[in-house]
Amino acid sequence: MNHRWQRIIAWLGITLTAYIAVSIALRPDPYDALRTADAQFAVGAYHAALTTYTALSADLAEAALRRGIVYAVRGEADPARRALAAAIQAGLRPPDYQRAVLYLGDVALLEGDRDAARRTWQLLTVCTPIHCAVRDVLLADDDLVAGRFQEALVGYHRVPLELLPTDWASLIMIRRAWLTTLLDPARPPVFPAVSTDVPSDPLLRPLLLPTPDPVTLAEVLAAEPAARPQLLGQLALDLGYDRLALAFFAQVDPAGPYGLAAAIYRAYAHLRLGDRQQGVEQLEQLSTAHPNDPRLGPLLALAYVNSGDLDAAAARLQRIRDAGISGPAVALAQAGLALAQRDFVAAADAYEQAVIVAPAADRARYVTLAARFHLDSGFERCTSGLLAAQAAVNAQPSDPEALTILAGTRYYCGDFADARDTAATALAAGAGVEARFYYGLALSATGDLAGGSAALIAVADQAPASRWRRRAETALALIEGR
Repeated sequence: MNHRWQRIIAWLGITLTAYIAVSIALRPDPYDALRTADAQFAVGAYHAALTTYTALSADLAEAALRRGIVYAVRGEADPARRALAAAIQAGLRPPDYQRAVLYLGDVALLEGDRDAARRTWQLLTVCTPIHCAVRDVLLADDDLVAGRFQEALVGYHRVPLELLPTDWASLIMIRRAWLTTLLDPARPPVFPAVSTDVPSDPLLRPLLLPTPDPVTLAEVLAAEPAARPQLLGQLALDLGYDRLALAFFAQVDPAGPYGLAAAIYRAYAHLRLGDRQQGVEQLEQLSTAHPNDPRLGPLLALAYVNSGDLDAAAARLQRIRDAGISGPAVALAQAGLALAQRDFVAAADAYEQAVIVAPAADRARYVTLAARFHLDSGFERCTSGLLAAQAAVNAQPSDPEALTILAGTRYYCGDFADARDTAATALAAGAGVEARFYYGLALSATGDLAGGSAALIAVADQAPASRWRRRAETALALIEGR
């Protein structure tokens, strides 16, 4: 009997051990889920990755770090900071801790505190070669934004290219060419291609800075010397490097063929930097010196509008009309003033006037602007706005912007099937996330909830830091009944 019980107990022990082993083997490994989410992050599927990182973040500090990174990519400073701080407090391996510090500096930038960002990056005194290199690039770029050009160039030269993936190394070479051309304009520009063997790190890729397309920059550097600083300044302005743009515009010969354009751009750059008084004063001086230039009066009126001086804007526009000057630019300035005054009737009239007085070759563009006004403001969207949107597409059947506006207008006017088809046509023509947003809404409205949700998730992934992501996620919540 004792032997029988011993066999039974032994059999139970073996069975239990086997059960435990199988259970452990089959238990979901949180790191498997983390790797899956990392793969989603790497291809820009931020919405899905965030869901997984959030589910894992209570147990894995690495997931909390990644959750913070996604929030930073989405432009959400507060949740990004909290997630990154939670990850650090939970304990991170040194490379992950260094990523967290780099992104904490990025969060400070999101909040507009460049000094805090710089201090945060400077905390990384001991780091892996790639993280130290990225830190130095970010610090050099802070110098570039602040107008410390010599320091920025020294910083970019300090970074060993071989320690970085090709995308970061190419960024540095472009920055060096940019700044060398500024600081030594007589020197022939050199812009060699660069390639490294370091694998790209998807978790660092969102920190890559705005930079000109290499082909575009090479074309600008090859332009005639008189035009080069003007073109480089416009390139810098397009990418948000306003002080760099000012420095390039200052190199343009004021008496040369690009002098007036450079002066106008300088005023615009000052306005963008928040130096409204200087920007307005420069436009006033230009308007006095060039009273017959049709660009300056409307620009000055819009500068007054943007600075909040609506009385000065109205007075300037009255002076323009009294001088017998008209044209679509004047009408658009009048529309800008009317919008600032919340007078949608006057704004609609001004957009209609812009269409009427525009040259025939440019009329389609002004019809598109009028249709955009109606779509965005909601004013007479399904009457005058629908007519304008259809007219814009009739004039430019393959124009992505016109097609997008028509899709949005049709959706908000309840024509869901045509909105869906128009949005699909816009996307095929090269339209962006706005068209995809309307496509997702229209698919959902016509009963394809799965397709609509997929399209809206694509919007959230493709434009994570934009209002379109926020609008897409609001629509997703409504579709899912949350």
